[in-house]
Amino acid sequence: MASGARVWHASSRDILRRTVDSPRDLASLAWRVGDLAAIAPGRTLRGLGRRHLSDPRLRMLLDRYATYTGADPRRAPAALVAVPYAELAFGGWYLRGGLGTLADALLTRCLDLGVVVQTNATVTRIDATGGRVHGVRLAGVTAPVPADVVVANVDALTVYRDLLPHARRLAGLTDRSLAGFVLLLGVSGSTGLAHHNVFFPGDYDAEFDAVFGDPGRGVRARPAADPTVFVTVADDPMVRPAGHEAWFVLVNAPRQGSAAGAVDWRRPGLADAYADRILDVLARRGVDVRDRLLFREVRTPATWPRRPARRVGRSTAPPAGCSAPPTGARRTGCGWWAAPPTRAVDCRW
Repeated sequence: MASGARVWHASSRDILRRTVDSPRDLASLAWRVGDLAAIAPGRTLRGLGRRHLSDPRLRMLLDRYATYTGADPRRAPAALVAVPYAELAFGGWYLRGGLGTLADALLTRCLDLGVVVQTNATVTRIDATGGRVHGVRLAGVTAPVPADVVVANVDALTVYRDLLPHARRLAGLTDRSLAGFVLLLGVSGSTGLAHHNVFFPGDYDAEFDAVFGDPGRGVRARPAADPTVFVTVADDPMVRPAGHEAWFVLVNAPRQGSAAGAVDWRRPGLADAYADRILDVLARRGVDVRDRLLFREVRTPATWPRRPARRVGRSTAPPAGCSAPPTGARRTGCGWWAAPPTRAVDCRW
């Protein structure tokens, strides 16, 4: 972790805690030779693992951190070693009820300060001239909404293709990241799993070969036959009934689309068939819950663009007499809330 610590401290000092608003600020980021040696520009995360780790399982675990950014560890920069350092040095934090409780607190604070929050309003364009934004356009509304600053929490491709067309920046987005295939499960009884669990395959490279494909050689992306499976089981009574478990299951998956580097997840039967396969993979790796499922919800890379976006939003309250779940949580029935997880990890091969 010495390499990770050096990268973390260099980036924390020179980037995370400083603003870069002018050429002078940028010039001051000329890092020292020691920092550059730690960051190892030109070296991949895979290469770093091979250089410093003799155990193939540890190398596989390090590779995993490339997927945090949607990247292939064989191509991702070695500087990502700062991520596992941060996890080990500072720990992971879980909010009771899921990360949505943080959004609830932020919303409450904003309302207390007089902020107007409007949801279910589709942004169609960001108005900008002279290098500055002036507001946003909403579907079905003639007059623009004025704004000095616009924060767009959507895919960069959507921003520079649809909302704020910018040919040069759009051209830099041709290399797309991987996506995620998610299962939200209600499991009867207790499995004894840790909060975070990673079940690795025998051939990690085969997973990346499948997920990214090789369009240049005519090899299309496809769902991995034997993927790494990440399972979160939060010991939190706010997200599951007593005596049961709420599971968040995630595997790397090709992005949604029709191109050679994508998969059309809307194809009839594909999502359910792949969900079945993931449960079969878990069973082969020693965790069989197929006969203990109380519910199963599947979310594919095609799910997210269809879900209502909260871009500029209106606050909504639960009906009278109902308790409000964490923001971002979704009612799944029988007292279950499928809440977004956070990141003790149990890794198995």
